[in-house]
Amino acid sequence: MLDLRKIEDGACYIDEETKNYVAWSMLSYCSKMFWGCETIKKLDRAKSLSDKAFIEYEPGAFTDLIDLYKSIESPVLDAVRIVICFENYFKAILLLKNFVIHRMDINICREHFPQFVTGKAQKQLLQNSTPILISDIKQAENRDDLSAKPLQTLNNQTIDIGALLSQPKYRAVYSKGKESDDKLFPLLQSLKKTRNSLHFLNIEYLASGGLGAGYFLFLRDYVSTHIDTYGENFYKDNESSIKTGKMEIEDLDPEEV
Repeated sequence: MLDLRKIEDGACYIDEETKNYVAWSMLSYCSKMFWGCETIKKLDRAKSLSDKAFIEYEPGAFTDLIDLYKSIESPVLDAVRIVICFENYFKAILLLKNFVIHRMDINICREHFPQFVTGKAQKQLLQNSTPILISDIKQAENRDDLSAKPLQTLNNQTIDIGALLSQPKYRAVYSKGKESDDKLFPLLQSLKKTRNSLHFLNIEYLASGGLGAGYFLFLRDYVSTHIDTYGENFYKDNESSIKTGKMEIEDLDPEEV
């Protein structure tokens, strides 16, 4: 069950205004997470040294590059921040296109809403591979569009980043074309795996052809073009709606039924 009277839960599903406010907040958070990465802050210097070391073969450049990477206090934390940035971006786009970003309750769906369950033994949620429209959920639960009563089919956990990166039907929602997608999704999957590795961007990793400056330049350009610019334009085009949504959420009473 998902409470719609709390911003940390399901307030984004109350109406268009609350949806826009929550989505814009998520987009703003994306930028803060990404640009706060020490790896990104030192990227121009890293790219310059990388070119000198591997293209111009300038003596001492590789050593300087290694020293630069070693000076980054927590590259693993940077990997986490980058993955969180894109996770929030994907969910903001899903939300703005009227898809739910919260996980569905498999037991409730099996018992009362079989249209959201798939497989011969009804063991899998359709949501695992297919984005679900909030309108379909409200219709299934016979809910008024403006009602703020809890949604039975959803819980307070959001969709796992793994599905957002791997499932074609999800990726199609926020796709920027095959060329960009073929680079972005494998790169983010690599960073996701790297989150738990203490060898991220160490000497052995760099020497074996790991994630160098070029990959992070791609991510930086992507964030600047598709996240920052999009977020700024979205706010300009929906400023009134966003401010209304913020006030609506601030006025919600979590105790009211």
